[in-house]
Amino acid sequence: MKKVMHFGAGNIGRGFFGHLYHESGYHIIFVDIVDEVIKIINEMAQYPIWIVGDKVEKIVIDNISGISLKDEKKIIDIGADLDLISFSVGANNVKGITPILAKIIEKKFSSENSGFLNIIIGENLKNASSIVGQWINQHLQENFSHIMKNKVGLVETVLSRMVPIVPDELKKQYPLLVLVEPYKTMPVAKNMFKGAPPNINGFLMVDNIKPYEAMKLYIHNFTHAAFAYAGHKKNYKYIWEVVKDKKIENLVRNAYLEIKSAIHRNYGIEDEEIEAYYRDLLERFSNKALGDTIIRVAREPIRKLGPEERIIGAAKLCQEQGIIPEYVCFFAACCLHYDEPTDIESQKLKTLVSTEGIDSVLKNISGLDEKNPIFIRIKENYINFWKKWEKVL
Repeated sequence: MKKVMHFGAGNIGRGFFGHLYHESGYHIIFVDIVDEVIKIINEMAQYPIWIVGDKVEKIVIDNISGISLKDEKKIIDIGADLDLISFSVGANNVKGITPILAKIIEKKFSSENSGFLNIIIGENLKNASSIVGQWINQHLQENFSHIMKNKVGLVETVLSRMVPIVPDELKKQYPLLVLVEPYKTMPVAKNMFKGAPPNINGFLMVDNIKPYEAMKLYIHNFTHAAFAYAGHKKNYKYIWEVVKDKKIENLVRNAYLEIKSAIHRNYGIEDEEIEAYYRDLLERFSNKALGDTIIRVAREPIRKLGPEERIIGAAKLCQEQGIIPEYVCFFAACCLHYDEPTDIESQKLKTLVSTEGIDSVLKNISGLDEKNPIFIRIKENYINFWKKWEKVL
């Protein structure tokens, strides 16, 4: 049986990668830092996925095993015999696994080896292949630089499947349960593989991943966040509720239209294709059965206001393409006004704005110069937010 090692046995690892690998006939070796998860994986040797939509489809993922991230020798010994490794550990944790990936590469290619190793990067990380390659190279012996160049593929993906948090009562009954939406397409950069790409169900092999990354970050992620921050202002609990609010949907659509024009100009994607992508997103966001909450989607507002993230990045792309990001900047201000007592980062942002001022936040968190029209527009929207909010809603 074919084998694949996947770092990160969380919801994306089990609910997206695990699902696709299972359908493609792989034995999946999960690696995770949470020993309890690994223990349950090895005890049960399977876990359930519930695909929730108009009806619930329950499937079982078997042919699995687990290794603790602490068991470095076992990971290296097994990993060195494989041709395919992937990870979805969260962008902030990627650097931490690169030393062990380097050791796998060194062991695999320490003697003459005519094969390849492809590492699939399951992170929404800009220029992921280049960044991960640099981090791995820092831990490799010098004589392995040609191996990295010729034998190791660092393959970028776009992750779009929505995987909501499993309710506590279900988690007690099914500790490894993952809830997922029916959508399961994963765009994968075909040109980044070394050797023949693997035949994996759900992988959409594309020659240029960049347009797909842009649509995921600036349309999917942006509009998802925009609905969440606006929905929170009107005390909605679920994403599907706020999508039905025509006034908010109209505001989000206006921001989307700015971004659509920018993506069309920058990447040459036809308007019809982008519009179809957005309409499909609205249907997916409207999936009541997912139970996706405003608070989950709105979390980590400081990260989401980062220089290259979904909000500021979208505004900058618009500006670069000669489009005024009027509505995108409105939603940046909406995010800055996000005040959720149960969200630690929301409260940290609130404190930063009140103690250091909006100028400091836009400079230090969003990386904007005070003369940048985006800075000026967001600040004006922030100061006059409630007047504008009452006017449009």
